[in-house]
This record gives sequence, C-alpha cells and structure tokens, in this order.
Amino acid sequence: MKYVIIGSGIAACGAVEGIRSTDLCGDITIIDGEKRGAYTRPLISYFLSDPDRYRDIDYRSLEFFGEQQVEIIPSRAKQIDRSDQIISLDNGQQIEYDRLLIATGSCPLSPPIPGAEQDWVSTFYTIEDAELIVGQAAQIREVVVIGSGLIGMKAAEALHKRGMYVHMVEKEAHILPRQLTPRTAEFLNEHLSSSGWDIITGEEVTVIHPQHKVELKSGRMLSADLVILAVGTRPAVELARQSELDVRTGIVVDAYFQTSDPKIYAAGDVAETLNLASQQLEVMALLPHAHREGYLAGCNMAGQSKPDPGSILMNSVRLLGWNICSAGAADYRGGELLTWQYQEQLLELKIRDNRLIGYIAINVPEAAGPLTNSVSRKMAISAASWKEFLADGPQLLNIPPVYWQELRRAEAYGSN
Repeated sequence: MKYVIIGSGIAACGAVEGIRSTDLCGDITIIDGEKRGAYTRPLISYFLSDPDRYRDIDYRSLEFFGEQQVEIIPSRAKQIDRSDQIISLDNGQQIEYDRLLIATGSCPLSPPIPGAEQDWVSTFYTIEDAELIVGQAAQIREVVVIGSGLIGMKAAEALHKRGMYVHMVEKEAHILPRQLTPRTAEFLNEHLSSSGWDIITGEEVTVIHPQHKVELKSGRMLSADLVILAVGTRPAVELARQSELDVRTGIVVDAYFQTSDPKIYAAGDVAETLNLASQQLEVMALLPHAHREGYLAGCNMAGQSKPDPGSILMNSVRLLGWNICSAGAADYRGGELLTWQYQEQLLELKIRDNRLIGYIAINVPEAAGPLTNSVSRKMAISAASWKEFLADGPQLLNIPPVYWQELRRAEAYGSN
C-alpha cells in the first residue's frame, strides 16, 4: 500500500502513527511544502521572544520519520489527478498513491490594506515569519499588531518581552473576540494595559504609510517599525477545490475522515469535523485536535474503522503570566451566566438545561480539567450545584460531587 500525506504538520505526524499502528510495511511519503519539517507552530512566539532558548521547536524529529520509514519530499503539491491517483509536485516529480491524506492546514488571511505589501509588514504564522522578524529585531522599537486573536496576542507578548512598545488594533469591540466575553476581555485588557500595551478596540487600519505610519479609520496615526498582520486564518483548501472534492469552509469529510473521493482523506485544520457543543460540522483548528484527527485518519487509511467522536473548541493560553482557558459554546445568549471574581481571578460558567455548555477561566487553572470534561461529556449538573461550587471557591476539592458520579457513569457507559 502506498500512502501519501500532503503536509508535514501535526495532523501528518498523527497520521504516520495511525498508519503504523496497523501497517508496518506500507510505503509512506510526506510532501513537505513548507520544507521545514514537522515543527510545533504555536511555539514560534517563544522562538521570537528568545530564539537561543527555543531554537528546537520540532514536533517530531527527523529520527522519528526515519524510524517510521517515512520518505519526506521537500516540495509543494501542485495538482491531484484523482483518476490516475497521481500527485504532481512543483519540482516536476509525480507521486502515485493508493491512499492520500490532505493535511495542508491553514494559511494566514491577508487583509486588503493599502501598504500591506511593504517589507516591514509581516504575517506571523510560520517559523520563517518568526526568523525574519528576529533578523530585524535590533532595528525595531515600536510595533503595530493588527488583530487580537491568539496569534496576534502571542506575537505581541513575544515582542513586548523583547522590550518593544506594542500597539494592538482590534476591529471588534473587545480583544480575543472568539474566546472571551466583554467582561472577561475587559478584565484581561486591564492587565495587558497596565503592563504597557496600547490596546485599541473598535478600530480598523485603513492605510500603512511608507513613512512607517499606520492610519486608523478614526484618523489616529500610529508609529511603527514593524506591522504584524494577525487577522485570522483560513483552511488551505485550494488543492481540494482544484480536485473537485466537496469543500465548504473546509474539506467535507465523514466520521472516518474520508472525503467525497473514497481514496482521499483529510484531517487537521483543513477539514470540517463535529463540534459537540454546536452539533455542527466546523473547522476545529486546534493542535490536539489535529493530532487526534490525523491519527484516526491514518488508522482508517490503513484499513481500520475508527470514527471521530467529535470534540469541543477549547483554548488555553498564557499571557504575561496570566492563564486563560476557555471551552464550549461561544454564544452566551440564553441560559444562565454564573460569574465569580477574586483579585486576579475570574470565572464565567454558562449553564443551559442543567448542563455546563461553556466556560472562561482566568487564573483558575485547576478547575479547567473538570469544567472541560463537564462540557465535552454533556454532564447533567444543575445550575444550583455550580452556584454552590462558586460560592465555596472554584477549587478542585469543591467540584460538585455529582460531577464525579457523572464522570464514572460516562466512562462506564459513554456520554449522552
């Protein structure tokens, strides 16, 4: 059996492990379009902050691929010929496959801002982006980060740690709009602002001037030696579209990661999978999800039958010493919102129909595991029990007793 994986990221690594869990002899080829091996993309901000300390951010080493008997081709896939099962590469090679996995991940969005093509304007998504910024660091004193999502936040933190003055511009009403509510965002905002960040919300960049000035819609001008575009990502579905596979926002797959072509699979940030909170198919672009999806796809490519149970959106990030965790429903309308706050700690719980459907925890890390379990397993725990949990202080020892009962039941019989 000839297995080919387009992409060398986390989903690809999971797929190699999945294939080898069943098939020890089949040929596995990885087409590494980025030509940088398998590195941990979220760690590029750590590399940016301290490149000497974080130079090794490999997710899997070359030795791993050697042990797994994987051939790596540093080239980019240009076309998939589904009828002849051949992939054409930009180096002129053609690779045959019996089973193909598309694990091309995401790519950064490029907003149509006049001046964004200048060489002191950069995205922040690859290790190459981080290396280019590190190379310019000695000349950088002031930075404008456009976008306050997780990528923008971690880039801003890394540059702040290098002593640069950071302006963060977010067009939405508050920072981290996909993860936080207005109250939790304001709580974090105060911490970041008190540390010296200039956070500007409800504003848009209209022009990036050659004179190293960034103009906002309000007319305000910001000085910048560097501008980072961090306005989001999109699934890299171009190959799938060209191949006439079913694509919505991401590549459409079934519970076994099979696309509309039974010989082609897709996993990771490029594929749509089941969000257990919304019960909708969505792009679940998170590192642990990518590895699990890749592993299951690899198992299924090798002849097993392992369906994806689905997952929930969750994030855990550390910013300037603060720990921010969130999981579950992003829509906080309806149901009951419970809030607890003490000094530098804040916890919001969203309850609907006697179930925790989402939470945001700032500096309450020990509660994150049980809360995430409660959301993902749809545990039947009343709002009254969660109110008592908050009243006693959201510590592990105060988790509602019914949680442990539900956990044992779910592990024995499965979630609802």
